[in-house]
Amino acid sequence: MTTKSLAIFAVIAGFAATASAQDAAAPAGAAFDLKASIERGKPVYMQTCLACHQITGMGLPGAFPPLAGTDYTTGDARRMVAMLLKGVQGPLKVNGVTYNNIMLPLDVQFPILKDDAKVADVVNYVRNSFGNKDEKGITPEFVTKVRAEFASRTTPWTEAELLKFPEPAK
Repeated sequence: MTTKSLAIFAVIAGFAATASAQDAAAPAGAAFDLKASIERGKPVYMQTCLACHQITGMGLPGAFPPLAGTDYTTGDARRMVAMLLKGVQGPLKVNGVTYNNIMLPLDVQFPILKDDAKVADVVNYVRNSFGNKDEKGITPEFVTKVRAEFASRTTPWTEAELLKFPEPAK
C-alpha cells in the first residue's frame, strides 16, 4: 500500500469512527437543523464520496467530476438526490469537461445510504461545502419522496436525461 493510500485510508477510518458517534438523526418531530445535518454529512461523505470526489470536492481530473461549483450539486436538489439514488452513466459534461465513467446507485456500494437521513445529511454537506451554498437544505422526508418517485427506475441517469430532468409529479 502506498503512503498516499495509507493516508486516505487513515482519513476514512477516522471519519468512519466519528460517524457512529454522530449516527443519531434528529428525534422525530424535531425542527430541521441544517447545521447539524451538514455536520453529520461530513463523515458520511468521507466514507462514501471521498475516493472519487476527493477531500476538496474537486474530483479526479479525467475520471471523476468535481462537486464544487457545479450545476449538478448547486442546482435542483431533487435531481441531485435522484442521481445519488439511481447512479449516473457517462459521458457527462461538468464545467466544460466531459467525464465518461459510471457512478453506481450509492446505496448499492454503500449500504449506509439506504438510510434517507444519511442521504439528506451527505447532500446537505456537499451542497454547503467546497464553496457551494444551500441555506434551505433538504430533509430525510424529501429524500424519501424522491426515492419513492423513482423507485421503478432500474438504470442510471444519462446526461441527456439529467439535462431534461422531469418536473415532480403533481
